[in-house]
Amino acid sequence: MTSTWRVSKPARWRWLVLVCALALAASACGGGDDDDAGGGVAAEATAAPEASSGDDGASAPSDDDGGDGQPAPDDSGDEGGEAPAATAAPETAATEAPAAEMEPQYGGTLVMGLEAETTNGLNPVNAQAAVSGHILFRALYDTLTIEGVDGRAVPNLLESISPNDDFTEWTMTLPPGITFHDGSPADAAALKRHFEEQLRGTLTGISVRSWEIESIEIMDDLTIWMVLAKPFAALPEYLTSHLGYFGAPSMHDLGADAARNPIGTGPFMLDEWIPNEVTRMVRNPDYWRTDAEGRQLPYLDALEFRPNNDSDARYAALRSGDLDASVDNTGIRVDDYNEQFKTFWQGEAYEEPTYLMFNHSRAPFDNAEFRRALAQCTDRQTFNTIRWDGQAPATGPFSPGTPGYLEDSGFPGFDPDAGRATIARLGVTDVELGTTTDPANLLNTELLAAMWGDCGLDVSITQVDQAELITNAVIGNFTAFLWRNHPSFHVAAERIWWHSEFGQGIALNFGRINNPVIDAALDESLTTDDFDRLTELAEDINRAFAEEVHNIWFYFSNWLIAAHDHVHGIDNLTLREGQEHVKVLAGRVFLTEAWIEQ
Repeated sequence: MTSTWRVSKPARWRWLVLVCALALAASACGGGDDDDAGGGVAAEATAAPEASSGDDGASAPSDDDGGDGQPAPDDSGDEGGEAPAATAAPETAATEAPAAEMEPQYGGTLVMGLEAETTNGLNPVNAQAAVSGHILFRALYDTLTIEGVDGRAVPNLLESISPNDDFTEWTMTLPPGITFHDGSPADAAALKRHFEEQLRGTLTGISVRSWEIESIEIMDDLTIWMVLAKPFAALPEYLTSHLGYFGAPSMHDLGADAARNPIGTGPFMLDEWIPNEVTRMVRNPDYWRTDAEGRQLPYLDALEFRPNNDSDARYAALRSGDLDASVDNTGIRVDDYNEQFKTFWQGEAYEEPTYLMFNHSRAPFDNAEFRRALAQCTDRQTFNTIRWDGQAPATGPFSPGTPGYLEDSGFPGFDPDAGRATIARLGVTDVELGTTTDPANLLNTELLAAMWGDCGLDVSITQVDQAELITNAVIGNFTAFLWRNHPSFHVAAERIWWHSEFGQGIALNFGRINNPVIDAALDESLTTDDFDRLTELAEDINRAFAEEVHNIWFYFSNWLIAAHDHVHGIDNLTLREGQEHVKVLAGRVFLTEAWIEQ
């Protein structure tokens, strides 16, 4: 459903601050809605927690779903050759308290609340997965690699992954004895098929085609050799997420039916999916992984995921005991969650920014002068105080502690007189803002519209449902709306979102940004694993974003998983040789070692 209405000038917006504050106060007591969530959609993020608690797993660093400023992968000491080492790694904050000495118990069903449904299915090749979708995928599939705490992607399901000297050839080896849910072998032939299917995908293909694969050869039963036409140093980072969820050949043979019949190697198997109600998974009895003590995983008999885009409803369901755990990305209940539940927070580094994304292919947003004027007309500190518990406005796409972060990027400050003068000179009188049907997202957009009205603009607001918003982003059918993305674990991982190569037609560069400085930096990021150089490239990108005001940055999302005291092991994952992964990365968690006190 689509609806459009207008906020007329010269609507003074100061009154809306009080209205928003009152609305959010009521929401905090149970009643509104906060988050948007859809394939990277922003609606809400959270303020940094005052305290984090939890009992499972060692201290873990902050997280995010990408991999910014980090070097080429390491091979975990496994056979298959050495990958170049990083020269440095970002510091990350702890997300959990030290583990209590408790013996895990087998059995039980963990019921978890999610912020959205993955409506187009559970085949990673075609799914438009937001955070909720990735949580589902991490239960059904194993990622080929994973984000390590030293700022480097390391093998997860893969036993090893290693490049040649110029990153144009990659050797990947799987461990022996792993099977898919249907009993078929997870071998080199299946891995080759995995990349071929990703290449055919409507959206995944856009990314994989950019690797310029020349050939994939099967070297033995468990090893493939991939040859590229150009360097691609960030390949391991790309396999930590969507492109790394390893599905069975038999699933791909199902065609469109694969969306409802996922077949992975993961700890759980799909039992039932009733869209917008429940996704139930049961224990994979043949799962390959054990915990640090050699105990077979997973511990749980089953998982039940219940989607609800109303964060207040999820909070109420958690308090009532209808949920054992829930994901949240809001900044107005930090103390409530910390005081009432066991909380697993994302750290400061690799946080996703929430920002206003412009469609650079549409007037007047194709004009950098106009975009700068809008930034000057936007009181971001007031917006963050109302919507995000007072976090200082972001200076760019990289959060503190993330390579590329700059305290002062040159992004324009609040200067409504200058913005109003530029808008008047340019002769722009009308603009459109898009949002979802979520009441909280509408409130965000109304606040922006009122601020811009104070600078002489008539602002119309168009509402669509979340799925349509994502589709509109892909095809370019929008003007401007709030978005959430870019954890930037490795700067090259953001290439598909920011490079002009991906800004045409069906695009992953949703904003259709075309900036030669950003393009050059992203291109070079594919050729090196030098951490210092990657950091410099990310800083160049940050300044270029500020100079051209490609987006208006608001705040950084701080994800958490809240759970009752009987829930343990959230996002624990035993890796080879005692390695650790970044926890609660952009809200994406593993439930492989989760367990419940019976």
